[in-house]
Amino acid sequence: MKKKVVLALLVVAIIGTMCFAAVACKDKTRTVVECEELTMLMEGNYYVGTEGTVDLSVALPGSEYELTATNATLNETILTVNATGDFTLKYKPEDPEAENIQADGTVTLKMHAVNGVNVTDWAGLTEAVKASKNVVFQDNITSEGKTSCNVLNSIFYGNAKYVNVNSIVKGNVDNRGNHGFTVRDNNEAVFQDLFIYGRMYGEDEAVVLENCEGYGQLIDATNNDNSKRPKLTVKHCILENSQKMVYLKGADCTIEGTVMRNGADALLAAETGAVDGATLTVKNSVFANSVVCGIILCGWTQVKNDNGYCTLNLEGFVDIYNWKSRDTAKLMPATEGWYVGAVNSLVQSELGKDEYNGYFSKGADGKDYVHFGIVVLATADLSANKSKVNGAAGVGLVQKSFPLPGIASTIAHTCLLYGIDKTNITIEPTESVDDNTALSYELIHGRE
Repeated sequence: MKKKVVLALLVVAIIGTMCFAAVACKDKTRTVVECEELTMLMEGNYYVGTEGTVDLSVALPGSEYELTATNATLNETILTVNATGDFTLKYKPEDPEAENIQADGTVTLKMHAVNGVNVTDWAGLTEAVKASKNVVFQDNITSEGKTSCNVLNSIFYGNAKYVNVNSIVKGNVDNRGNHGFTVRDNNEAVFQDLFIYGRMYGEDEAVVLENCEGYGQLIDATNNDNSKRPKLTVKHCILENSQKMVYLKGADCTIEGTVMRNGADALLAAETGAVDGATLTVKNSVFANSVVCGIILCGWTQVKNDNGYCTLNLEGFVDIYNWKSRDTAKLMPATEGWYVGAVNSLVQSELGKDEYNGYFSKGADGKDYVHFGIVVLATADLSANKSKVNGAAGVGLVQKSFPLPGIASTIAHTCLLYGIDKTNITIEPTESVDDNTALSYELIHGRE
């Protein structure tokens, strides 16, 4: 089965916590999205760990491997690293169109040897993180069983490999999915150069967002003790095909040079809980195709200090491909329960009023679209919505109040929408993420 995204390297539910015990009510309209392949370019580096060997015929398929190193040895295709440090590997890749290939058909890679365990399967991955060791991916990995991988102070060197956590995050409203990776207490996790996905779609299979439903997240960083805030970094990764890609509560997080797409909820969600809210920085990243909004901040509980609400800092460029027509705009995904249909119908009815015409822009197909970029919520018991979004104007987003009909307004005191300014449209309503080298470069180096 071919992946819908090819990675060559480097690269909320509006009421997500209002999970009332209710019978599911699925939306009748299935959201089918275009899912172009994204080819992210190598930056010229490849990581190897000092624990365990590397079979280069699997990690870097090819032939005629030649090694120049004092800290590593090569026995046919088996690489053994004895100490950290840099060296070079020259080989002839199987792919004749490989990046940086020379006239003689060879590629020379700069190899970074780091303290870490070379892993090729889920068992090896989970054993390494249990010991708080760094992980170096040397093959694609598929999760086994339904137990979340609990990360304890590890760096994930992805090497453009992918990890499929579908067996963990898969679920529905009756059988909730788990989280592919969890970060708790004051632990710290770094994911870089990795493709993490929930559901895998075949080459000719349409991507249906509702098929990614369930209550699972690809990465979950939450905590109920403010003295033990987990830290999460996601850098140069692609995360796709799940309910949410990243979920935060009482945590600090940095997202940089990353693509998140295809979510049956918001792609990135942060909220307050028993402790202070999440602090989140998003830089040079792309969000695309979610049932509701791209990013959501939720203030569900009163925290102990005014600085404790969620804070989102936007830096560089943050592209959100998430325009909704009047009849597809939703505040809630299908997984939230029996009231979903009623709430979304009321939202669409409100948006149909003339007073909201200024929210819409014409697409190339002649339809009216509203941009669902970032949503900020606060429950009715909060006197003010204290979640903060910094840098919105710098990434082309403007703040608007959003109509909260009946049942929703009794729960949410405030609902703010950050969307693309219709007087300065940076992403057209029917535009999709391009597969090009320019995007790859920008994700790594930023946009001029």
